[in-house]
Amino acid sequence: MYEFIPEEIPPQTVIFSKPTDNLMLLLGGLGAFLYVIYFFVHAEYWLGISFLALSFILIYTHLKKAKSTPKIILTNETFQVVGQDAVSWAIVHGLTIRSESKGNRYFETLVFVNAGRVQEIPIASLDITSWHFEKLIEVYQERFRALLPEEDTSEDLQE
Repeated sequence: MYEFIPEEIPPQTVIFSKPTDNLMLLLGGLGAFLYVIYFFVHAEYWLGISFLALSFILIYTHLKKAKSTPKIILTNETFQVVGQDAVSWAIVHGLTIRSESKGNRYFETLVFVNAGRVQEIPIASLDITSWHFEKLIEVYQERFRALLPEEDTSEDLQE
């Protein structure tokens, strides 16, 4: 079982997208390559070359989409969706993971309000579990609260 130790979390965590499972592109590329062999055996060189190009394009597209890219950056001070400005934890409101089911499918979505706009990010598209992501958010928000200056409520200052 995975043990979550907040002290071992670095000051910055980058959450990547899940590599896409575009197996259809890979299968299409391999299938096109089988046609290449067939066309070259039957002396249909132009068709063979065409399917060879198609095969390379499909396999290249699969490999390109299979790479993960950064989606969310969490630091002790800020929360950032890649492609947008980093915002302080103080302005990120209503950060929750919403669960819903439709039929026999189960969806989890990160929902938060950023500068007055409600944003939703499907957890399934991220390379992290919702439980782990929720724990990371708790740790970074707690660290941010620790960085804030404590309000002095002593009666001496009220004079």
